[in-house]
Amino acid sequence: MANLLAIANLAWLQINPGGNDESKVRLEQLIADAKTEYAYQLWLKLMAEKREEGMLEVPSYLLTEKEMEVLDNQMDVSYLKIMRSLPSEIWLQNIGGLSCTCRYVKSTLNLSQVLCDDDSLGDNARTFFVVGKKIIFPQGTHKDKLPLIYANGGENIDDFIEIDESIGAVVRRTLVEMYLGKVPMEDKTNNSNPDK
Repeated sequence: MANLLAIANLAWLQINPGGNDESKVRLEQLIADAKTEYAYQLWLKLMAEKREEGMLEVPSYLLTEKEMEVLDNQMDVSYLKIMRSLPSEIWLQNIGGLSCTCRYVKSTLNLSQVLCDDDSLGDNARTFFVVGKKIIFPQGTHKDKLPLIYANGGENIDDFIEIDESIGAVVRRTLVEMYLGKVPMEDKTNNSNPDK
């Protein structure tokens, strides 16, 4: 797997061959652009897959499992780095684990209002839906802590952002196209002014 930060750094060095800190385009700017371009390119790839295959699967390298606390029938996900650009809330892959003792079924706010007291799901199933940065469980949960499997933004604790190589190549090409030729020449006079 490729590293998005390394790709942004390579593009920055291509755009700024001198690689100095006085460049008008900062590396941090390229990293921020690389992250948004990556999310967009992943979205395009998944939409193409959905058209061709008729279904949409989140790449396994983006999935993270974490045990989360439930307070007042709500789970706070505000501090998680979630790949929110995925359509139809598919960033949220599973709640409650893979066992069948208690199944949690994804719903929406509108469906929950329409089906209010509908108990056709069975005794071992409960619904949930996402509102902003929290997950709401209208029928409550069977435990105070539940496992959550979600699509992360690609980052891990070492700032290594693992991405598919084919998307990485597109991201690098896009960054270079965005900036190359639009950035002033290197400051060879060392007077902190590349324009003179």
